[in-house]
Amino acid sequence: MASEQLAPGSIVVTGIESSSGAGAVFRIHPTRGTESKLSAAGDFATPIGIDIEADGTLVIADADAFGGRGGVIRVDPATKKQSTLASGEPFANPFDLTVEAKGGILVVDPHASGAGGVVRVDPKTGKQVMLSSGQEADTTLPLREVGIALEKNGRVLVVEQSLSGGMGGGRVTRIHQKTGVRKVVSTGGSFTSASGVAVEADGGILVTDANAFGGSGGVIRVHPKTGVQTKVSSGGHFISPLGIAVEADGNILVADSDAFGATGGVIRVNPKTGEQTKVASGKKFKGHRRLAVVPPAQ
Repeated sequence: MASEQLAPGSIVVTGIESSSGAGAVFRIHPTRGTESKLSAAGDFATPIGIDIEADGTLVIADADAFGGRGGVIRVDPATKKQSTLASGEPFANPFDLTVEAKGGILVVDPHASGAGGVVRVDPKTGKQVMLSSGQEADTTLPLREVGIALEKNGRVLVVEQSLSGGMGGGRVTRIHQKTGVRKVVSTGGSFTSASGVAVEADGGILVTDANAFGGSGGVIRVHPKTGVQTKVSSGGHFISPLGIAVEADGNILVADSDAFGATGGVIRVNPKTGEQTKVASGKKFKGHRRLAVVPPAQ
C-alpha cells in the first residue's frame, strides 16, 4: 500500500527540483528537515496544491499541465509513478485541492469555466462537476479562489484574492458541500493577498497572506463564527508564505516560496506564541508552494 511508504507526520511539498528546474513533489522529515524526491518532471508543469488520499496516494493540482489547461495528477509514493486523474474542461488553472472524507477531490480553479470556482473530481472516474461557480459569488469584488480546506462538518472553505489589477484584499468564504451555496466568513481586515487556508482542531481558520502586516507577510487566524481576524505570526522567516497545514500536535507548518535567501522552505509556527522555527530550506528543492502532512495512523 502506498500509505506504508510515508510515515505519519511526514511533510509532502510541491515546488521545483533545483538541479533540473522541473516541477516536483518531495518529502521533508518533520524533525530532521531532510528532503527526498517523490516525483519530478513527467506531467508536472506547475504543481501547486497537494493532499493525501486515504490509501496514502498523493493528489496534486497542476496549474499548467496537459497543454496549459492544468489538471489533477496522482503520485504513488511507493513507486513514484504519476498518473492522470483529471484534465481538460472545466479546468483552466487548477490551483489547490483537498480530499473529502468520502474520497471526492475538491479543486479550486480561479479561471474554471471563465468565472472560477470549485470543481469536484470523482476519485475513480476523474469526472468533473462544478460544485460552486464564481458566477454565484458576490460580483462587486473581483476575487477568485486560490486556496481550499475542509471543516469537520464537511463544509468547504475557500480563500479568494484579486487576480486582476493587483493582489489587494481577499476573503474567506464558506461553501456548502452539497448545494454550493456561499457565505462570506471574513473579508478585509489584515488581508492583503490571502492565499492558503487550513483548519485547526478547534475549528479556527488559518490563512496565509504574503503581504499582510506592512508587507512582511504572515499567518492570520479567523474565528469560524464571527469572522474576527487575529495575527498569529508575521515577519521573521516569512517572505512569501503560501501553503499552510496543521500538524497532529497543533503546530502550524507554512511553505514559503522565497524564504531563506530566496530558496524557499518550510517554517513551523507555534500556534499560541507565533514563534517561528525553520524546518527545512531549499537545497535539493526550492520555491516551496503548498504542503500537506501525513495524518496519524488509524
